[in-house]
Amino acid sequence: MSVRPALHLLPLELRIASIGKDDLPSFTYPLLQMTLGLLGQQSSCRQNHFFSFTETKNDYSLILDNELFKELIQFPGSEALQVAPESWRPLTIEVGAFGSLTGISKLVASVIGPLADEGVSVFCLSTNQEDYVMVKEKDLYKAMTCLHPCFKLLAELEQDVQLIENFSHDNVPNQIKNDLNYIELPSPRSITHPFTCTASKFHVCSILPSTLPSIAQPLLQLMFYNTRSDDVFLSLSIISDDISMVLDARDIDKFPEDSVYSSEAYWKVITIGDGPLGFDECGIVAQVAAPLAQADISTYYICTFYNDHTLVPEGSVTKALQLLNKYLMSSKVDNSSSPVSVGSLNGLTHPPSQFRTEPLPRLPLTNPVA
Repeated sequence: MSVRPALHLLPLELRIASIGKDDLPSFTYPLLQMTLGLLGQQSSCRQNHFFSFTETKNDYSLILDNELFKELIQFPGSEALQVAPESWRPLTIEVGAFGSLTGISKLVASVIGPLADEGVSVFCLSTNQEDYVMVKEKDLYKAMTCLHPCFKLLAELEQDVQLIENFSHDNVPNQIKNDLNYIELPSPRSITHPFTCTASKFHVCSILPSTLPSIAQPLLQLMFYNTRSDDVFLSLSIISDDISMVLDARDIDKFPEDSVYSSEAYWKVITIGDGPLGFDECGIVAQVAAPLAQADISTYYICTFYNDHTLVPEGSVTKALQLLNKYLMSSKVDNSSSPVSVGSLNGLTHPPSQFRTEPLPRLPLTNPVA
């Protein structure tokens, strides 16, 4: 008898925002305060928060729970913050139910692919312990209805976990199987956005809460005072005791010995899109993840405000790029999406989607591997 794997709905409402490269000084103090506060909290306090900070060559991208977001926009200068116009809800799957998954590429068959087919856009974040698939608040019921036939849906509450059973949906996506020993991957889709690969190498790291006092200074130095401009990519996620970091291999020695647990292999960053991808197009993650999953290539996926980034092991990057090039369409979809300014959001829990700014300019990306 097959058992439905569990899909957890976290009790958080998330906001996605961007800080321009020249605007970071206006946000350094509140973000320093926020980061130090989260790193210094007990595990039980961090459980109520979701914090992700990613620096790319284009901007500083943030994913914050609503409480942290409200704290941030209270500071002077916060009107420079660019914000996605809708709130998002995070889902996470019990990876252990499937045995040996190789990162988010394997989740394409169970969650991301069917949601793309149902017209639900997603925003993804990998950490060392979990893969988070975020859907817009307005699409949550549609997403849960789509996934309910093949997943045991669990709503995580503050002190309890509640089974969600109030769904009725007869059309089971044929990509999903209830056999836990086998996942049928969908056929690769055409890739609609170009991509580039960094020359730099990176470590995927995990930080134990017990080592936080020893790593705070070098971590904050990299986050807020990093002068490197070539292939810059740094990501820190603090979600309960899951504290994960993507770190340039050249910076690993800045941390005390045995304070940061890093992957033995190097990883390379493949950036999807040569301009803002927006928040409405469906299937971008599925397009990239499907061919890599079929080739059994491990991946680590990070969506940011402007672009998506998939990390693959250095030893697999040539094969990964060949596969992605195989499915790359000659013409790219132009799907720019406009964020809203913080000035429009103050006092609003669910800002109307009609708030818009002028379309963002196309942004330069890192140079491809020679």
